[in-house]
Amino acid sequence: MRHLLCIAAAALLSACAQQAPVKLYSGAEQPVSQVVVVEMPNTLEVLDINGQPAPAANAMVGNKTRQLLLQPGEYRINAYFENGYDIGGGLSHEVVRTRSATFKIDGNAGEVWRLEFTEPNNLKEAQDMENSFSGAAVNTRTGERVATEKGPAYVSLLGQMLGSGGVAVPDAGTAIAPLGSQQQAAHSVAAVPAPSQAATPVQTLPADAATLSTLKQIWLMLSPQSREAFIDWTAQ
Repeated sequence: MRHLLCIAAAALLSACAQQAPVKLYSGAEQPVSQVVVVEMPNTLEVLDINGQPAPAANAMVGNKTRQLLLQPGEYRINAYFENGYDIGGGLSHEVVRTRSATFKIDGNAGEVWRLEFTEPNNLKEAQDMENSFSGAAVNTRTGERVATEKGPAYVSLLGQMLGSGGVAVPDAGTAIAPLGSQQQAAHSVAAVPAPSQAATPVQTLPADAATLSTLKQIWLMLSPQSREAFIDWTAQ
């Protein structure tokens, strides 16, 4: 577990240093003129794309605009606002996480789509939009604006993994296929049976972006006392 934590920390530091666009299509890397670029602010987190968890889309950190690279086609991106605000004179902070909104994109090769919403100016404004988050997907080439629809409630990656009593394992790759494509129809998330049903026990979690995202979600769920106890344990 300590080894996995070290790997996750190294991956996080690497993400801080590199802000390259995230490739979410299969096959060899294509020039920008052949793919769809989706730009999103750093306070927007992806819940799923076309119903498929996409932890790589949230792997980027920092204040820069994120860029996702997708095959031309139709996408439904469920994304939510998340940001922390200082309270109590900076001694603590509160994280606001809204319900998701569904950003709809039908992109052609070479297009850039930007996911937009009105950024709250303070904690109160952020809290006011917790259950009414909305925005629009904007085609920067044509000016087309597609208003969002109300998306599903936030579920952490950990919750997605444990929701069916087993462990939901995303595809080995990070590819997201357009809606209606043969690849998208063939996509499935494998369910590993719970330990009592599995033929062999699950050994370890993979050292990848999905694991890092899960560890981050677990950390956010811990109380200050639990975090302190965990840090003490890792130092042993």
